[in-house]
Amino acid sequence: MFLRIDGNLNRISFSAAHFIPTIEKCSRLHGHDYSVGLELEGDPVDGILIDYGIVKSTLRLIVDEMDHKVLVPRNPGYSEVVCNSGKCIVKYNLKEYVFPASDVFLLDRSMTSSEMIADYVLGKFVEKLKGYSNLKKARICIYEGPGQCTCQESAING
Repeated sequence: MFLRIDGNLNRISFSAAHFIPTIEKCSRLHGHDYSVGLELEGDPVDGILIDYGIVKSTLRLIVDEMDHKVLVPRNPGYSEVVCNSGKCIVKYNLKEYVFPASDVFLLDRSMTSSEMIADYVLGKFVEKLKGYSNLKKARICIYEGPGQCTCQESAING
């Protein structure tokens, strides 16, 4: 059985700025209004797969930490990121940005592409729902705008 959540319709979304140094146009600091789609697969227990409220609140907790932040890769291979004394300094492609640390979300990935954001959100989501033994697989889609998304999927239990 499958369960689907449309993040745009359910207000599971966040706004954030980022950059992708390896793509010329995207190497400029820019932002998106992201939304998160989800599909869960599993076996119903007492007639349901999982309560929709649990799924939506779990997703919101994960994405809220990125909302209205500058997404910066924690361990990039193409730039330098140093955060201390209340600020983050990011250097790449002869550019240097200085952000207040409170305005930065260090994404635990090598890049802040929608692919890596999907991978991050999926990992956090699967970690939080491991206790639901009836759930088998999760698929997370990160929409950078209407009609364009990147999806990642993973087993939950098994």
